[in-house]
Amino acid sequence: MKVVIVAAGMGSRLWRQTYTIPKTLLPFGEGTILSTIMGNFHKAGIDEFVIVVGYQSEYITDYLGKNNNFGHNISFIENDQWDKGNGISVLIAEPVVEDEDFILSMSDHIISLSALERIVSAPRGCSLLLIDPRVDEIYDIDDATKVVFQENRIVDIGKEIDYYNGVDCGVFKLNKRFFTAMRNALIMNQDSISAAVKELIRNNDMEAVFMNADERWIDIDTPAAYLHSLNNLSF
Repeated sequence: MKVVIVAAGMGSRLWRQTYTIPKTLLPFGEGTILSTIMGNFHKAGIDEFVIVVGYQSEYITDYLGKNNNFGHNISFIENDQWDKGNGISVLIAEPVVEDEDFILSMSDHIISLSALERIVSAPRGCSLLLIDPRVDEIYDIDDATKVVFQENRIVDIGKEIDYYNGVDCGVFKLNKRFFTAMRNALIMNQDSISAAVKELIRNNDMEAVFMNADERWIDIDTPAAYLHSLNNLSF
């Protein structure tokens, strides 16, 4: 199984007016955000990565090259439409993923190893999304992508939905049906990952894997979130 990591965007909410290196290369723990994410997936049993790059892609490829890819098997895909929705970054990975199930991860979400192990080892079937039901404890809830679930079935997703009982943690287990859903969303001029997820929901093909009470995660999307992760979290 492969992990597709979406690392093509500018990260403008973190950098504000000055854009330098991709935010996934910011220091974190004993390495960077990216090396931490990859290291955790390696511990969860996956060592094949597809990294979709775009904005200032040379920083990421040079960083990994200088570190011998940290011993991982890495394929790079260049997204020249990096300024558009993140769903495009996933869609262009289709030829590398082929017909296999795959894990999709954002490049700025750090998550407890035990939660990653649980979604990686989940049996084949419906598309899966890691969900945190502890909505009152979410850092920067206003910017989070919210979800509505009924038992283990996801029935809605979006940043602006009025009612929600969970939050998208940014890690999915998907299969080739995602690519069909993404193409259908693009026909409607919708280019986000969430747009494709809505298509899967309409086909009754999206279930939740839940974070446990002792597990942690953070979406490093703003300067405040980055400082919070450095000062309060360990993974």
